[in-house]
Amino acid sequence: MRKLLALPLLAAIACGGGQFKDQARDAMPSKDTVSMGSPQSSQAAQSSGDTVAQNSTAGQGSPFYALTVGVAVVFNVPVAAFLDLLQHVTEDFDPTTCDADSCTWQGSAALDANTFKLVVSRDADGTSFDWTLSAQPKAQPASAFVQFASGVATPGGQRHHGSGSFTIDFDKEGTLGIAGNATGQLNVTHYTNVGPAQLAVTYTGARDGNNPDQRNNILYAYANNTTGGGDLDFAVHNTTTQDRFSAHSRWKNDGQGRADVQGLGGGNSVTISECWSPAPFTVAYFDSNITLNLPPWGGPTSGSVTACAYQDASFSSKTAP
Repeated sequence: MRKLLALPLLAAIACGGGQFKDQARDAMPSKDTVSMGSPQSSQAAQSSGDTVAQNSTAGQGSPFYALTVGVAVVFNVPVAAFLDLLQHVTEDFDPTTCDADSCTWQGSAALDANTFKLVVSRDADGTSFDWTLSAQPKAQPASAFVQFASGVATPGGQRHHGSGSFTIDFDKEGTLGIAGNATGQLNVTHYTNVGPAQLAVTYTGARDGNNPDQRNNILYAYANNTTGGGDLDFAVHNTTTQDRFSAHSRWKNDGQGRADVQGLGGGNSVTISECWSPAPFTVAYFDSNITLNLPPWGGPTSGSVTACAYQDASFSSKTAP
């Protein structure tokens, strides 16, 4: 995907497109429209996969702060790259064909292995825009275009502000040589940045970050708030090992927050609560139903719940498919 962004997608035939072209461009989601926030710090550690080493002690760096940031990064990076491609196609080049209710952008860079086609059309509701993105290998010019992404975008009052949904099929991208290490299907079932940002995602068949031969199904729900804090609720099901866990993270605008985690792995059922301070994001409170120091989940209670920005536990109700 990064390679695609580095190479200009040239339109074969330029045309005006009129009002519809401009409306379609304005409605398309951007990486700023569809992004997951997290507690911010230049020192942020990143983690991925379906486990996190956890035997926290008050005053140490917070593993669940790092997990919260890591989940946002793992989602934001590939989605941002994909949405950069969409915006590059629609904003930097004119469509190849247009009529009153549809525009098509089709072309490729000279050294690109695929020809890409983006079609944007007016939805039956008269307000939203339906779009599809597909590609055809240049080595097989007689082959059909392979559609690997599609969506619906409802414009808001400003450019690239609105709501909608879209799906990316990384397995189909893989047949075109553009998926990198990504696998499975990412379905953004809802996004909006009209007011505080909200995001709901189902991701099935994702490659496990710690064990590349294993696969995860993941549910995400993210919501920003009007004061600069946020809420991230997600659940993971490792379909190879059948391990499951879910985490609900909440944070204030200064970065302090809390994660409540529950899971089942290796035959053990676990619940954990951890609070972290503002930067440098150290553990303020830790509690686990496994009180022995039994990594990756166990450890004795440490710190005081009165130091938490959120003193009441709030576990996730989500279950990944």
